[in-house]
Amino acid sequence: MKRQPTDRSPIDYKNPKVRREILTRQRRDIWTPEQVESLARHFRLRPGMKVLDVGCGHSYALRTWGRYCLPGGELVGLDREKSLLATALRLCRREGIAGSCRFVEGSAYELPFVDGSFDFTLAHVVFCHLAEPEAALDEMLRVTRPGGCVAVFDNASAGGPAGGWNNLRRPTLEQRLFDHEMYLRMHNGARRLRQADFDVGCRLPGWSEQRGLRDVDARSNERVRWLAPPYRSPAQRTLLRSTRERVRDFKPGEYTDQSWLDQVRAGGAGETAIRRCRRGSRRDRERWARAVRAGTLAFAYAGQFWCVWGFKPGKQRG
Repeated sequence: MKRQPTDRSPIDYKNPKVRREILTRQRRDIWTPEQVESLARHFRLRPGMKVLDVGCGHSYALRTWGRYCLPGGELVGLDREKSLLATALRLCRREGIAGSCRFVEGSAYELPFVDGSFDFTLAHVVFCHLAEPEAALDEMLRVTRPGGCVAVFDNASAGGPAGGWNNLRRPTLEQRLFDHEMYLRMHNGARRLRQADFDVGCRLPGWSEQRGLRDVDARSNERVRWLAPPYRSPAQRTLLRSTRERVRDFKPGEYTDQSWLDQVRAGGAGETAIRRCRRGSRRDRERWARAVRAGTLAFAYAGQFWCVWGFKPGKQRG
């Protein structure tokens, strides 16, 4: 019997707060409208195409890039969680595109579609949570038509500058080095625990070329999140509101806190370093909460995500 790889994500998608943060807000914040438009041109999307979103979650990517394949296209979302698929369908109804959509429960490692079913196959922030991402990429390639596009969006923490600034602390060089060490231990520990790989995007171009995809290319996300008083613009007020929610909702001891502890320990951090890091984190959260209440908080930061795509050899239909 063929062994099925397993997902390794420790994320509890049954938690409504987690679903809102991970599957809606974070995904919406990654790509600017201009970059969405640019990527659609690079993918060579046009009306009438058939699209598959692997690990669709709340269908952010399907709704975002699938629109370029309407009218006449078919948009298919696949996920292993029925509750996520129900929410995805509801959001598609809200946006008036449900008539062109269908949702299927299934595994990224064994897609329930015949070879060459789709013109455009994508996975958005999914591979970092898979134990065997190359197996999922092989499946995506299998169900894509000759000439069709395969695109994977994912974390690439080692792929360029990331991080940020805020007006609440002025760390010394020694503190910066310590923070960076704990960040690396967390990433290495997550990989050792087979929970997440936040550098998977950096390997995607090579994997794509090894599989014979043509015209392989990649882009890094260009969005920088910044906030500064007096928060006049609608975008600033929205960001302030979401920041206030994050500060309010965080509770030490939740799964996110325990997951971090497991990861840094697996990455080799000692208990003294962990206690120091947690003390600093508590002080930082208190500063953030006070600054949010006072209306003085300012920050600027950027994540690091890559989109990597290529085209299956052969002539595309139509």
